[in-house]
Parts: sequence; structure tokens; C-alpha cells
Amino acid sequence: MQSKCMHRRAVKVAWCWSRALRGGDIFSTSRAAVSGNEGASTNAKQPVAELVQNRWFALFGVGAATICIGFFTASSVVHWLSDEPAPSYPLGCEPEVPTGRPLVQSPYEFDLHLDKSEYRYSITKLRRHMAAEARGHVLEIAVGTGRNLEFYNWDKVIEGLVSPEERNQRAALWWQTKEDQSAILSFTGLDISPSMLDITLQRIRQVVPHMVDSIPKKPSFAQLASTVTSVNTIVTTAPVVSLVSNRIRIFQSDAQSPSLPSPPVVPSTPNLSSPPPPQYYDTILQTFGLCSVRDPVALIANLARAVRPGDEGRILLLEHGRSNWWEVVNGMLDRSARGHFARFGCWWNRDVEAIVREAERRVPGLEVRRLERPGWITLGTHVLIELGVRHVMEGEKKSGGGEVVEVGKEGEKKGWVSFLSPSSSSSSSSSSTSSPTSSSGSFLSVKKRDGDPKD
Repeated sequence: MQSKCMHRRAVKVAWCWSRALRGGDIFSTSRAAVSGNEGASTNAKQPVAELVQNRWFALFGVGAATICIGFFTASSVVHWLSDEPAPSYPLGCEPEVPTGRPLVQSPYEFDLHLDKSEYRYSITKLRRHMAAEARGHVLEIAVGTGRNLEFYNWDKVIEGLVSPEERNQRAALWWQTKEDQSAILSFTGLDISPSMLDITLQRIRQVVPHMVDSIPKKPSFAQLASTVTSVNTIVTTAPVVSLVSNRIRIFQSDAQSPSLPSPPVVPSTPNLSSPPPPQYYDTILQTFGLCSVRDPVALIANLARAVRPGDEGRILLLEHGRSNWWEVVNGMLDRSARGHFARFGCWWNRDVEAIVREAERRVPGLEVRRLERPGWITLGTHVLIELGVRHVMEGEKKSGGGEVVEVGKEGEKKGWVSFLSPSSSSSSSSSSTSSPTSSSGSFLSVKKRDGDPKD
């Protein structure tokens, strides 16, 4: 008798939970299980007003999602039918030279617009991830308004500005007693627009500790910059703002210039003899820059000359361009390319992956260590790239025009890079036979020099 009662209770509980999962109230279903008449009344159809009152949140969510999807679909159809698609121009043959600077809005409006769009498409998360990988002497190309500055670890840069009291307080914290390997030694930012650099200095004042007294509240790069300065015994005429004993430097210069500024001298101990000036940067970062230059392959080659060879040197790029998911996405990029250029000064329908592969083929020692398309919401249009430069051996030959045509022995590779790099024979064959075409069918236009061999 007791087992039958337990079985009936188990059946009743299971029935109540099934009603609750279907949207009913667990208490009302338990009462309905006791009284058959009440159960029959609950099964009756509810009035619309009562249904809306009980299910208003779900109905509101469904309605809002329907409106958003309908608006997006309608705008896409109108945009697809009305706008004439811009062709996927060969590299360097666009009708207008990209500048990377907003043409129809001020730099402050440009920066505020990026606050919303980058949060919406998780670009802020990617910036944080890239800055966390920065080590040693850091060079950021096309720094813009300094949107990556808040994600760097500035502990070693500002260690000379920390008071003894603050240093003792940090030493008392057990999680800060161990030296942080993610802290950078120096930071060099470079951009061609002085109005953008005004916002960069303002952001440095906000996010870098102990910079409030070094930078005015409303800084002007043109007023704070020195026209001629000595950088590692090399005199350069590029305007620069130097902070924290030359550990933070902001240059107004073109990243496509043949000579990039060298890293600053950072003495390890406060003595009179300074260490030799470093020749290479440990980390070079660039976000959304390949779309804003005339010859992005030449820009990558310029970065490869400035980064430290070997596994320690890294070039980190975050770019946007053509997708390898669906061709309809590339069609939408082509149709909005002219409007995007008029607003932001860049061509966002370039094939970034093909550009990087062409640079890998042409630059001696350059190798692609990582190429990812993070985030499904951008439909494969954003690309996260890590490049490195291995030590060039004698077996690597160059043609008269500077293009690698034969790869001999590559030397010993250490670490996980050796597992990602193909063998010397396979890499040479793939480099010489692969054509610089994208998955979407667009070609890279590479101008041949007089000494280049014919295809």
C-alpha cells in the first residue's frame, strides 16, 4: 500500500513539472491535480488580455527580435538593389588613395562612433587580447586615437615615477610580489594625423598612471611635440612627444617611410654607463591599418625589418577585409565600400589574407604563425594575424627585384613555430607556384621590376 502511494506521488510530481515546463504554474498545477474541476478550468482557453498580461515579457522579446530581423532584412535588400557595387580593385589601384582618417566627421566624433561599434562587434575584446600579448619594446603603427593604450601593462614603464610609499604598498600585496612578465619596457606610437594624436595624448593622461601632471588636460600634439630630436644618436625630423624618460614616445610620421624610429634605451640599473641601443622591437602591433595604405605589402615588409628576428619578435595585426565564409558578405562589402571610404578613409573590401600571403612570399624570412577569423557576428570579415621573422640563412636567395624565388636550408627552428612552418622543400614549391589570388577571386596587383623573372 505504501509503495502504491509513493508511485502515485511520483507520477503527480512528474505531471506537475511537465506542466510547469510547458509554461504553467507549478502551484496551480498541483492544485489542479488535487481537484479535477479546477484542472478542467485551467485547460480552458485564456482571453487575449490575460495571455498578454501573463506572457508580456516573452511576447515583447519575440516582437523586438522580429522587428530587428525585419529591419535588417529590408535594409539589406534595399541596399543590395539600389547601390552599385564597387569592384574589388587590384591592390594599389583604388580610385582614391586611402588615408585612414575620417573625411566627413571630426576625430572626436570618429572616436565616439567607434565606442559603440567596437563594443557591438567584440573588437574591444580583441584589442584587450592583443595588448595582453605585448612584451618588451612595443611599437604600435597607426595608433590613431590610442584605443589600445588602456590594455597595456605599464608597470615597468612608470616604475621610476612610483613613490616609495606606493612601492611598499604594492610589496605588501602577495599577488604583486612576483614580477609580471606581461609588462612592457617601452612604448612607441606612430600616426600620420596630428589631430588623432591629440586624442592619443589625452587618453595617455587618463589610462597611464602618474601621467596627470605630465600632460595638460586638453593636450595639443603640435604644441607639445619637439620638431628635431635625437633618437638613439640618430637625428630625426619627425615631431615627437617624449614622456617618462623617453619610455613613452608618440611620433607623427608615416609608417610607410623607409626608416622607422628605433627603440629607446632603457637602462636596467641606474648607473652612468648606458646599455647599447636596441635595434629591434620585440612586439609590433597594428589595428585596422592595411586598409588605409597604398601598398600594404610594402608596409608589412617595413615592419619585418623593425621586429626582432626569431621566436621573440612578433607582429600582431587586427584587420578587416573580405570574408571567406559567403560571397554574399563580400558583395555587401563591395556595395558599401565607397560610402565607408568617404566616412573612414579606408577600403574595407581588400583581401587581407591574400595580402599577408603575398608579403610572406616576397619578404625574406617572414612567416605567418597564426591567422584566425574570430567572432561569428562579423561573418569572417575580421582577421587576427601573427607574423614573425626567422633568421635568414645563406641558402635564401633573392632575385634582382627583391622577390624570394628559392628557399634553401632554413636553419634550426625552436619552439612551436617549427610545427607550424612547412619543410623547406614544400614551402619553396608552394611559394613559387601559388598565385596571389583570394578565395573570392580577387587578384593582387604586384608591379614587377626590371630584374624580376617572368611567370
